[in-house]
Amino acid sequence: MKTFFQSFRIVLHTARVIFRMDWRNIPAFVGDQFLLTLQPFVALFFSARILDVLAAGADRGTVVGWILAAVGCNYGIYLLERFAACSNSVEGVTLYWQLYQEMSRVMMRADYEELEKPDIGLARERIERSTNMFWYGPWEVPGVLMTLAQGITITAASLALAWPVFLPVKGEGIPWGTILMVLFVAGSSWYGIRSEGRLYELKESALEDLAEEFRKRNYLDQYIEESRGAKDVRLYAQKKMIWKERQKNQETIRKLSRARAGLHAVSNGVKGAASQAVVCLAYLVVGARALAGIFSVGAVVQYVGAVTRLSEGIRVLVYSLQHIRMQGPHCQEYLDFIGEGKDPLKYRHHQDGTEPVPEGGSWEIVFENVSFRYPGSEEWALRNLNIRLKKGQHFAVVGRNGSGKTTFIKLLCRLYDPTEGRILLNGRDIREYRYEEYQRLFAVVFQDFQIFALPLGENVAASMRYDEKRVQACLDQAGIGDWAKRQPKGLKQPLYTVEKDGVNISGGEAQKIAIARALYKNAPFVILDEPTAALDPLAEAEIYSGFREMVEEKGAVYISHRLSSCRFCDTIAVFAQGRLVQEGSHERLLSEEGGEYAGLWQAQAQWYQ
Repeated sequence: MKTFFQSFRIVLHTARVIFRMDWRNIPAFVGDQFLLTLQPFVALFFSARILDVLAAGADRGTVVGWILAAVGCNYGIYLLERFAACSNSVEGVTLYWQLYQEMSRVMMRADYEELEKPDIGLARERIERSTNMFWYGPWEVPGVLMTLAQGITITAASLALAWPVFLPVKGEGIPWGTILMVLFVAGSSWYGIRSEGRLYELKESALEDLAEEFRKRNYLDQYIEESRGAKDVRLYAQKKMIWKERQKNQETIRKLSRARAGLHAVSNGVKGAASQAVVCLAYLVVGARALAGIFSVGAVVQYVGAVTRLSEGIRVLVYSLQHIRMQGPHCQEYLDFIGEGKDPLKYRHHQDGTEPVPEGGSWEIVFENVSFRYPGSEEWALRNLNIRLKKGQHFAVVGRNGSGKTTFIKLLCRLYDPTEGRILLNGRDIREYRYEEYQRLFAVVFQDFQIFALPLGENVAASMRYDEKRVQACLDQAGIGDWAKRQPKGLKQPLYTVEKDGVNISGGEAQKIAIARALYKNAPFVILDEPTAALDPLAEAEIYSGFREMVEEKGAVYISHRLSSCRFCDTIAVFAQGRLVQEGSHERLLSEEGGEYAGLWQAQAQWYQ
């Protein structure tokens, strides 16, 4: 656990980050709490003064002056507090999403390689778990500073109004009441520090102990709520089984939470008892001195009220200081995640070159002795791969599952860099080119392509601004133009029912929209990475044949398990166990008896005879 001063610096750093997001965030939270806490002390001070001038028999003008001053100060503070509170209620919601948006920005900019590793996902999951379970992290920083402002304000204002109570009075002897008050306040503070520290340890332990249980609960809830699981739940009578699992999971969470709840209840009870003891002693000390003529009537009201609040102020101050210490490590995790910490997580590993990608109609990509294995794996996904691609060439990649086909596409699009060897574009290593410029050369439709719950036109253009005529032309080419024209809002029609007027689309319609998106990008190389795997062979062959006509002058790469869909390609590359084992036209490969391609072709052909 970090020291208090380390955590305090981290919390202040987090506050600066929040302030940069919107300068109104921190002042709104802290200002509201400061004014809200100060208001009772202002009322207490003026009440004591008014009682004193009344008891002294002051003239009406003096009394009215004090009353007007009290009303003016209280009303002014009230108006300021309401203004801060309104900003607080608005900016609090905004801040919540700003902080999440910053994490999403990091995820969007992270190198693809990082998203396939567990590190970034686990880091985000821990941050979210800390927040959802105990409200730890940057979301609580304004609240922590509010509590700190409250504790400082109460303590300082109480001491300012009640300091004479703690001073010895001539002829009083040993001030046992005052000594006991100090001892109770000190003891309560010490106990608060210890109990909050123990509670923090239990919470930190629970973050790890409950991680698996919360993950399981979220999965069960999602399975129950999603329509995709609803059919299986009913047809296989899974309701009782799932509900029992849900109850068992909830009982585990409840058991792990009881220890924290018990400690919290005992801690609050002890601190509350000490606070009440201080209040009782304050009445005794101030009352005795008032009877002795040392304190006036107004002073009695002021001192008792202030001492009563002093115990609360110190308790809140101790809690806030301990809470800052608790928040520090979790704020540090967030700062590291977004790249603001001392040890930021390194999510971008690709080398961003400086050379612009050459313009013109002639591009050639060469794989030169390329080998690759995924991070953390000892097995080679590709080994000694040598392939040449040209614009205008239609190239197919076939092979069994796990032969390296999709890995080849990831390297081609530079989602990964080779472990060994190099990939050349027009004779130059692709790592020398600007990263995003190089990726603009490719339009890809992956097997697990995504169509978003956005308007149709934005899905095709991958942008909020687009050329409507060009979008419609691409939809027409993809064979879904008539469907688009029939939609109530045309290209502005929201897809899926995230919006109330959205429309759900079938798998075939989604595939055609994805193809239209690839066409709209107008990249020199177009890639189909098994996006039609769920279709029957005839439907897949029809889509591939039609797509060939759409991109006739471009370089095209087709990946499919079904060899019949790719027989029209100029060149077919056959992968097996991460290696290129054959390359040539369909007729040539089929003539090589005993070859991998001929074996695959015969195995598939027998099902259609």
